[in-house]
Amino acid sequence: MRGFLRGTLYCALWYGSIVAGFLFIACPLLPLLLLSPPRFRKCGDLLFSCWELYPTALLNAFGVKIYVSGDHISPHESAVLVMNHRTRVDWNFLWAAMYQACMPNVGCHKLKFILKDPIRHIPGPGWIMQMNGFLYITRRWEEDRGRLSHTLDYLIALDSRTQLLIFPEGTDLTESSKEKSDKYALQHHLPRYTYTLHPKTTGFAYLVQHLQRASYLDAVYDLTIAYPDYIPQSEVDLIMGRFPNEVHFHIKRISSADIPAHDDSTLRRWLEDRWYDKEAILKEFYEQKAFSAQIWPMAKTLPLQVAFGFWSVLTGMTVLLLIVSPIFQLWALFHAVFFIGLSILNICFNQMEIEWYWRWRNYFF
Repeated sequence: MRGFLRGTLYCALWYGSIVAGFLFIACPLLPLLLLSPPRFRKCGDLLFSCWELYPTALLNAFGVKIYVSGDHISPHESAVLVMNHRTRVDWNFLWAAMYQACMPNVGCHKLKFILKDPIRHIPGPGWIMQMNGFLYITRRWEEDRGRLSHTLDYLIALDSRTQLLIFPEGTDLTESSKEKSDKYALQHHLPRYTYTLHPKTTGFAYLVQHLQRASYLDAVYDLTIAYPDYIPQSEVDLIMGRFPNEVHFHIKRISSADIPAHDDSTLRRWLEDRWYDKEAILKEFYEQKAFSAQIWPMAKTLPLQVAFGFWSVLTGMTVLLLIVSPIFQLWALFHAVFFIGLSILNICFNQMEIEWYWRWRNYFF
């Protein structure tokens, strides 16, 4: 019972902070999109960067230690990040890793996930991620290629040095997904993996080639996540208060100059080789319960303390106003109906933003 209360409190604070940021900060920015899409994008990125400190602070408050080793991530680089997808909740711990990983200007990165399309429909998190320019894929390549192309062209036009995170495995490591991976390995005469799934290479190759052709790729970062004790497989584990004591990340930076250029098959093979190495790294980790590289010193805690106070107060204000203020209730209802309407019409907000940007630029410039 105690674990359930602990987990429920964690998830309530986490979810509440997203709703608070959506209603208090993100929605009031919408008129700025009409006036200046570039300024809207900068403000949106700044908002999300500030919010990312809160889940990091929550993990710290709930006793989850995040250890990072390897190379630092530059927030000023246009980069593709690839990471193994051990569990459904890997992303929950990634914010804390990015907080420690980015040097200089800790917490000022522009990390955007490439996610499954249904996630964008989740009230609150899905809406705010749409507004922050996260990329959603449908597993229908012709449609996905168009979405990726439009988004990448938009980021390049804005000269927005963004870090794009993709999970090449496509799903988390479970018994059923491992069976499918082993079947794929048997059909293609590849080794069977224990700690990873064989990566899907199409999306990664397209991202890298598109950015390379525009001379807009600085690096690829290879992130490896591992859990030395308890492995929370899904959101249910977090709700029940079953947190890991430690989560470890190892980061390797590969310069764009060292990545195969403009060759699809070579690039796909390159990613497969990275996963072969990742499997070996994880095998060693689970034998020793640590990566071989030295762990970095913990990042400063003062920004986390400030973020914890700010977002907790904002969350409390949101709950209070939703209870006592008819005006705020109408404000929340209006924007909820707007995003539900987008879902019904199968329209993604960030695609609307991109289309409006090109119209805006052609009209005013």
